[in-house]
Amino acid sequence: MKGAVNQAAPPVSRTGADHLVTAPRAKARVLHVVDSLEIGGLERLVHDMVLARGSACTSVACLEQIGSFGEMLQRHGVRVHKIGMQGGYAATAWRLWRYLRVVQADVLHCHNIFATLHGTLAARLAGGIPVVMTKHGAGALGRGAGTGLKRFLVRQAQVAAVSQEAADVMRPWVSSGHRPVRTIFNGLSLAPYEKLPSREEARRRLGLPSGSFVAGIVARVSGQKGHLALVEAFARVLVQKPDAFLLVVGEGRALPDVKDRVRALEVEEQVLFLGARSDVPEILAAMNVFCLPSETEGMPMTVLEAMAAGLPVIATGVGAVPEMVEPGKTGILLRTNSPAELTSALCSLAGDSGRAHAMGAAGRRRLVERFSLDQTLAAYEELYDRDRGARQ
Repeated sequence: MKGAVNQAAPPVSRTGADHLVTAPRAKARVLHVVDSLEIGGLERLVHDMVLARGSACTSVACLEQIGSFGEMLQRHGVRVHKIGMQGGYAATAWRLWRYLRVVQADVLHCHNIFATLHGTLAARLAGGIPVVMTKHGAGALGRGAGTGLKRFLVRQAQVAAVSQEAADVMRPWVSSGHRPVRTIFNGLSLAPYEKLPSREEARRRLGLPSGSFVAGIVARVSGQKGHLALVEAFARVLVQKPDAFLLVVGEGRALPDVKDRVRALEVEEQVLFLGARSDVPEILAAMNVFCLPSETEGMPMTVLEAMAAGLPVIATGVGAVPEMVEPGKTGILLRTNSPAELTSALCSLAGDSGRAHAMGAAGRRRLVERFSLDQTLAAYEELYDRDRGARQ
């Protein structure tokens, strides 16, 4: 088939009478398979990985919608194709197989279970192209009808997880003889954070006072992200800091409920809903503190973005967050469903700007050391090459 791996011996070049140097192996042609590339953490990671690898050897298949990040990639010359879900599972996998042949993929990289179920079938139709699956969240894969088929298809992939918690979810799904589940932390490109505006300038653009305490959250507005708990805690912070502001960046189904609660608390003037934004780094530059009081998480990219912007992080210790945030050094970790702890954490940093600044600086150093996009890419490149080598 078109996408078959070249079986020929690698070319060599002679650099001296007695020395042969093997030419570098070309990068694997990788097709990322996702539900969509709408705005989100998983989607941000795929967007950044694809741009870093380059359009010549990387493309994307979106099962449902191309989305905003997909459109951005298309503007960079990346092939991003909507597969469509019409006709059901088999028809969708068939269309994915056809696109796989068009882009001549060496490896499929599927993100989460839905994409993996379609991707592994398409890969088998293509003669056994290697599949890498990334488990992004810590949610269970489900039981009941179809579990056996899901387990079979998952076992066709080399499984990676973005946190130890997500890896623990996946281990029961692979047999003891299968390759072990690897933990590969998400990484972030620092490029958008190298030349941020000053805090004063970032606030001027948003119409905020330069001397106020500003907290914020960047996340899909859903029940699990803790927006309601955050606005409750922020209302209590206003008792001590009446000129404080809370920035809410993102959209989602729970947005009307959050706005209703803000009105009920009579803090509409201090809570600003900014919607979905493409200038998140500049908005983060306006904040003193970043908050994410989620009930569940995988490895939230927004926490990495906050660290890149030099902000202290107040977050619940779920998913990979405890592996990202060092309590007392780069931020404050909370128990889930603890409004009192959230209020206390906000008040403590609002009253100690020096501590907040030191935490933010330490967080950026930690990001550079442990969670760079280069580190993440290197780990996945190793998987891609291992799978290609095993197939040869």
